[in-house]
Amino acid sequence: MTDIDVKKVEEIIRHVSADVVMPRFNNLLESEIHEKGPGDFVTIADEESEKMFGTLLTDLLPGSLVVGEEAVAKDESVVKKLKDDQPVWVIDPVDGTYNFSHGIRKFGILVSLVQNGETLYGWAFDAPGNRMAVASRGAGTYLDGERVKISCTASVEGELKGRGSGFRAAEHFKELVAQRCSLHDYMDFITGDADFVVHMPKVTPWDHGATNLIAAEAGGYVAMNDSDTPYDPTLLGWAFLLVAPDRAWWEKLSPILYPARLKAKIAGK
Repeated sequence: MTDIDVKKVEEIIRHVSADVVMPRFNNLLESEIHEKGPGDFVTIADEESEKMFGTLLTDLLPGSLVVGEEAVAKDESVVKKLKDDQPVWVIDPVDGTYNFSHGIRKFGILVSLVQNGETLYGWAFDAPGNRMAVASRGAGTYLDGERVKISCTASVEGELKGRGSGFRAAEHFKELVAQRCSLHDYMDFITGDADFVVHMPKVTPWDHGATNLIAAEAGGYVAMNDSDTPYDPTLLGWAFLLVAPDRAWWEKLSPILYPARLKAKIAGK
């Protein structure tokens, strides 16, 4: 496993946030916001922070590669670097760009380090809330320096609170909220504000690499499509991704949340 100074990466993330991201929150010009696709926004903060991360992180780990959301938006072949033997930094420079560009405080920065198709480290920084979650494979998840472990006392689906995107089954649960920010979905999971996270129909390395390691190292059960298929941090494409308190809950929730139309789409790939 590639050895990394976790604190140095935290310092880099806070530095980029303070220099590039937060100064532009509620301070963007219309010319600094664009749509890559319908409802898919990018801002000057996304572009400039991704560029800064690329320089600072590769300086920290010479020989490492970078896969950033905005670089992939311009050239999808960039994502192939994740199959490489070299360590790869995966960067979501502003996770929750829609919220960021509309003055909503549900956004942050996601960074992970992937090598040989496995996420080794993950960082999730809630920039407006100044909260940092960090996970190292096999070494647990820490929120602001304190180790966190999830627990769930619910006995039936109607007692559960969920977060995510693409769902059609909110009536089955106490709460099921779309926050338009993967980071905040998973932050709620590790703090106990949510009992599960579901994302579909598209899974991306920058939204889910860091967050799923953070959820798993906090004790969550993470799987795609079926309970035996672990999350793949190299995947950019169709999938049903569910994070639950344990495998038993995963298997209870998936028939409710996993619609037939998506099963058919995935099976056809």
